[in-house]
Amino acid sequence: MANPPWAEIREKFQAALALSRVELHKNPEKEPYKSKYGARALLEEVKALLGPAPEDEDERPQAEDGLGAGDHALGLPAEVVEAEGPIAQGAVRLAVIEFHLGVNHIDTEELSAGEEHLVKCLRLLRKYRLSQDCVSLYIQAQNNLGILWSEREEIETAQAYLESSEALYNQYMKEIGSPPLDPTEHFLPEEEKLAEQERSKRFEKVYTHNLYYLAQVYQHMEMFEKAAHYCHSTLKRQLEHSAYHPLEWAINAATLSQFYINKSLWLPAAISLLGLYPF
Repeated sequence: MANPPWAEIREKFQAALALSRVELHKNPEKEPYKSKYGARALLEEVKALLGPAPEDEDERPQAEDGLGAGDHALGLPAEVVEAEGPIAQGAVRLAVIEFHLGVNHIDTEELSAGEEHLVKCLRLLRKYRLSQDCVSLYIQAQNNLGILWSEREEIETAQAYLESSEALYNQYMKEIGSPPLDPTEHFLPEEEKLAEQERSKRFEKVYTHNLYYLAQVYQHMEMFEKAAHYCHSTLKRQLEHSAYHPLEWAINAATLSQFYINKSLWLPAAISLLGLYPF
């Protein structure tokens, strides 16, 4: 059987992304997830066109893929393995589809199916997770698993995924540092790939989300000072990258300042309200 045209695969993927972005209130009242289901159908078509995962021992599920056993779950250092060659590129493209299918199922409140797809994404990317091609996607998959487990009130599991994302971001920035590919770029022609500035903007936004989710987890665990630290980091980064809603940001900053006031830390309270306190 001949390989399907790459242009057809790209077109279906872009159409799926467009449907995924449709706001729920724009769907029929009795079919609030109509656009999500349409996106899912297209993603499944793309997955079928891409074919099964490449036959590579390193891409198959292993015992260490489980949370708490593999180094990706513990935040231990990863090795740089570039996603080069047809086997690696095939695995990465499938991982992108598994990621979007996972998010899609979570959006439609099908958490178990969403978890399954996100874990498949991590398995496919495991050996490449520190590469420029894959690090952003890997962190986003772990962030979403962190949110999923938080919604299940399994806070320690959520914490493990989110802290792993934070560790991977820090290792990548220390050892490599160049803006990584956005996951959508794996389905774009070369001439439409993002500029480095846009890649950096998107990657930093992913990390800001990671810090925000960690702040919520630490708050839930009653680690209030640590939660305040991560909340401050989130607000500061939002301000620096102009990625915030002014009213929401002001309310969160005021809430953070109140925490310091209650601790009788007047100067940090005043400066944190401006989003400038560098602790």
